[in-house]
Amino acid sequence: MLVERHNGTVVARLNRPESGNSVQGTLMRDLIDAFEAADGDETVSAIVTIGEGSTYCVGADREVLRRVNSEGGIDFHDLGYQGTLGGDWGMPRLSATQRRSDTLGFGRWVRRVLDVGTPTIAAINGGVAGGGLSLALLHDIRIASRTAKFAPSFLALGVSPEMGLSWLLPRIIGMPKAFNLLTRIRPIGADEALEIGLVEAVVEPHELLDAALARAAQFAQLPSVSVRMAKRLLRQSTESTLETQLEREWHNQTRLFGFADTGAAVKAYLERL
Repeated sequence: MLVERHNGTVVARLNRPESGNSVQGTLMRDLIDAFEAADGDETVSAIVTIGEGSTYCVGADREVLRRVNSEGGIDFHDLGYQGTLGGDWGMPRLSATQRRSDTLGFGRWVRRVLDVGTPTIAAINGGVAGGGLSLALLHDIRIASRTAKFAPSFLALGVSPEMGLSWLLPRIIGMPKAFNLLTRIRPIGADEALEIGLVEAVVEPHELLDAALARAAQFAQLPSVSVRMAKRLLRQSTESTLETQLEREWHNQTRLFGFADTGAAVKAYLERL
């Protein structure tokens, strides 16, 4: 993982180009470490991820897929706990008892990404597939290069959606479009991804990082506490009643009006009228 700073934006580069920036190895652990470090820094207003090389993230490593092919099916629990999910590469190793009772698997990574309060932007520079698409969907905003290709891949491999994709995709593009995309044999291009609402914008390849940084810079112009609260409210709304959301909104509003940043924002807003 290569981490760099552009004013108030942290850029995390997925740096396993030789394997298509697959989620194996330390990539997910390093990515979440970078997210959580940025989230704890009050001077950071946004986080951007982008892939090194010609892909954003292809999901599973080809070597893992070759093992499945050569062995005619393997224990996915063992595969996960040996590498990405637990052990030297991933989260702290689980005991045999913990492994038997673990119901989240890779979902433990997903929860940590979604817990980040800082706005996140995926700058999708090329191919994105399987768990890589899930990773992109975990971001608040997605901007794609015109050369990007999107492939859920799970069903084509004979497996099930992972890393929150079955929860995220229908909430982003709607149930019918989500099922349509999930069952497509061939990848879709950036323009179709824009048309169905999978990405916010499509730009030329050489403009991608600048476009993501420009979008990220907009967050720096807003009070960070308001942005974080709004993000949390939207996340919570997917599993809440209207009554609960109204209570949360009122709680946040009564807090925010007492902040100095709110007074400054109101003053600036009135001056623009």
